[in-house]
Amino acid sequence: MPVLLLVASSHGVFGQLSPWWAQTDSIDSAEVKREEIADSIINFAKTFMGTPYVWGGNTPDSGFDCSGFVCYVYKQFNIALPRTSGQQFDAGTPIPYVEAQPGDLILFAGPKNGPGNPGHVGIVLSFEPETGFSFIHTSSPESGGVRISNEKSEKYYNKKFLEIRRVITTD
Repeated sequence: MPVLLLVASSHGVFGQLSPWWAQTDSIDSAEVKREEIADSIINFAKTFMGTPYVWGGNTPDSGFDCSGFVCYVYKQFNIALPRTSGQQFDAGTPIPYVEAQPGDLILFAGPKNGPGNPGHVGIVLSFEPETGFSFIHTSSPESGGVRISNEKSEKYYNKKFLEIRRVITTD
């Protein structure tokens, strides 16, 4: 944001905008790039809405399971992830719940997994403290395939939440 500099002299008051290089506001270009990549990943993931759930599936032609969907989407952006949700639990960097950003992975315990054991994964779309996470994933044939869910409004996901992982890097 330009800064207006007022100078008073015996000839009056003069104003001058500070040059762009003298401005103190800085833009974190790495963060902007991360946000652009995350937006692209999310928009791409949404193109698969309704693609059927298939256990072990990892392509849009055959259908997806949760980790196959996540793997496939990120691979299109040159982000290699392990194939299973258990392995994806160790990918990237853990992020505190309230610092989650679009494009992060959200991990849950699976239906048969004990506490702390990952069994389901999705991609964070948004986070609001009041409503929790909105995320895209695929979870079962009965759920309609790839879909968007909310972690706080769906009791299953609220009870099974494990962790957020950041896998988009810009180094």
